[in-house]
Amino acid sequence: MRISRLSKEEIRKKYDSFSKMYDYSEIFFNLFIGRARRKMISKASGKVLEIGIGTGSNIKYYPYNCTLTGIDLSEGMLNIARRKAEKLGKKLNLIKGDAENLPFKNGEFDYVIDTLGLCTYPDPIKALKEMKRVCRKSGRILLLEHGASNSKFVRRLQARRESKQYSLIGCHLMRNPEELVGKAGFKIASCERKFSGIFYIIEAGV
Repeated sequence: MRISRLSKEEIRKKYDSFSKMYDYSEIFFNLFIGRARRKMISKASGKVLEIGIGTGSNIKYYPYNCTLTGIDLSEGMLNIARRKAEKLGKKLNLIKGDAENLPFKNGEFDYVIDTLGLCTYPDPIKALKEMKRVCRKSGRILLLEHGASNSKFVRRLQARRESKQYSLIGCHLMRNPEELVGKAGFKIASCERKFSGIFYIIEAGV
């Protein structure tokens, strides 16, 4: 079935509207990937960029020695992230911006992190290449994403839901993050998959 492509502005509006309810969906995700999320984020150090920071679900997991910048297309999501950071006493720079056109210099960050974001970017390869561009040569890119399962049964269920999910919140269920990372030219250090292969935990160099 052909899916009518949403514009970035349409996706932004959907997440502005969804922002107040988004943390409830994160409770669901954390049942399956909460421990993996904490473990991945705890690796970060130095100057860190989180792309698609959303409502700031990861902020509490960052070590205090990080200098954190977060970027997101949705002002509604950023407002919630800002309040969380203030409550936790963590300083960070939050910017409204586009993952496919990052407003940063080449090699500016030690770590670039994205969690559950590749499903929504209209051009995920372009977004990944931007992550690669702003990460220093000796740095690391850490991704925790969802995508097509390695179970045929689950993948069929995802395919049936794909159109409705995308229309609802601009989220693709059938993308393969590992393949996307490879196509973007990353050096994949590790890729672990969880929960019938739906969740991908990827560490890569540039």
